[in-house]
Amino acid sequence: MRSTGIALLAVSVCVTTGLAQAPRVPPTSAVPPPLPASVAPADQKLDAHLAGWEKTMGDLKNFRFDMTLIRKNPAAAIFKGETNYRGSMLCMKPIYARLRLDNAADPKDFEAFICNGKAVYAYNGLTSTITEHKLPDPKANPAGATDNLILDFVSGMKAKDLKDRFDIKLFKEDEFYIYLDIIPKLGKDKQDIQQLRLALYGPKTASAYLPAQVYLVKPNGETEQWKFTKPMTNIPNLDPRKIFEYENVAGFRFQKAPDGNAPAPVRPGQPTPPVRKGRP
Repeated sequence: MRSTGIALLAVSVCVTTGLAQAPRVPPTSAVPPPLPASVAPADQKLDAHLAGWEKTMGDLKNFRFDMTLIRKNPAAAIFKGETNYRGSMLCMKPIYARLRLDNAADPKDFEAFICNGKAVYAYNGLTSTITEHKLPDPKANPAGATDNLILDFVSGMKAKDLKDRFDIKLFKEDEFYIYLDIIPKLGKDKQDIQQLRLALYGPKTASAYLPAQVYLVKPNGETEQWKFTKPMTNIPNLDPRKIFEYENVAGFRFQKAPDGNAPAPVRPGQPTPPVRKGRP
């Protein structure tokens, strides 16, 4: 199972660069849709930005932020082609995570996941299911790749590994933002992402390399636009044994993913600690 919303989690590589304090200057407009790779300008400053990105990521212990998602499907009916979600995300190194998204128009439409470092538990409100995805044994997988973008990023991908896995170009930068165009190189990532544009806060802002927005194009033409707010980082006294463990939900059916399937959150979303009783 692979997530069509997994590309959001690619933004975690930026999030893990150090969510110190929200910038004083909010985004003034939506992220412009990405251009074809052939016209994206090359920029020698990219390596410096990636190095700064990697450094801040290495200093981060945990992070949390609120997020919104607008998903558009051009193949759907004109009034049903846009869906709005709100949620939040909490991650802690090495690979602990809780996410959740809720459909603003349908309280039954929520999806979430909990990663306790050994398995990912994906919760789907529409199907009333909880699916367990076992993570690879770190001893048998010393490189650390899980085939799950969020987990790979939260574990701490290096700039070199990023460039090996993705074609990353600096589209442009201004006083407040850096715009990166990212295209996957590997077939497993191309299943989820055709291209995305990531807007990061610039190195001279209060939250250097913090993600502001991401605009994503999927292979089927569907688009997603994510926005990130209310960042928190290095939150004290987080106990992974309490926050990131599996939670049962009454009325939900538990199932295990087939062996060999890569763990993947379905559509990441809003688990905010502490969690409401009965829903992760």
